[in-house]
Amino acid sequence: MKKTRYIWSNKIKRAYSQQAKELKKNVILDAAQDLLNSGDFPLPSVNQIIKQAGMAKGTVYLYFSSREEIYLSLLMNYFTEFEHEVLQKLDGIKEQEVSQVLVDAYLQFAKQSPKAVYLACIAPLILENNLSAQFICQLKTHIRNLTLQILQKISDVSNEDNIETLRIKFLLSYNLFLASWQHCHPAQSVLNVLRNEGLENILYDFEKEFSRGFHAIWQGI
Repeated sequence: MKKTRYIWSNKIKRAYSQQAKELKKNVILDAAQDLLNSGDFPLPSVNQIIKQAGMAKGTVYLYFSSREEIYLSLLMNYFTEFEHEVLQKLDGIKEQEVSQVLVDAYLQFAKQSPKAVYLACIAPLILENNLSAQFICQLKTHIRNLTLQILQKISDVSNEDNIETLRIKFLLSYNLFLASWQHCHPAQSVLNVLRNEGLENILYDFEKEFSRGFHAIWQGI
């Protein structure tokens, strides 16, 4: 995910303007992203993020109440970039190309941002627990709005007026993407056991089988 870098002193002055507040939030999210991309699992702690960002703990908690909020906010940024990429890829294509364009966008996302896919996989059962109703509403509204933008573009390209039909197909294919990726990308320790014990055949070719399942879902679009 592309980032805008800002230079901050060790003692960051209190942000009063909305713009300054957004800059501080970006510094925190950039720090979380750097740690996420360079480290192993489990997810880096708030203290690690604080150290990476060069901020006081109290400053970080002005913007995020928990580690979960930080990573879900980061995930929203990843989703926003994914939406921009999909809309660009759908621009000016033919109706019969929609399914392949979407498949390619998902596979590119998996290659370029595997940690983002990991966050998406653990979001429903782990990261979304113990959040405020306000943050959950913000998160789900953001995801819904991004989805509707993509669905409207697909509708325009495919001449499919039934947005509800497109919505179900999109959600099914998204769930297929997460489930397939998670199954085919076990932890390295698990993968080592599978290899050593000759159990690798419980896995399958992620790109091949996801593409086949995706096209089956979008058949007729």
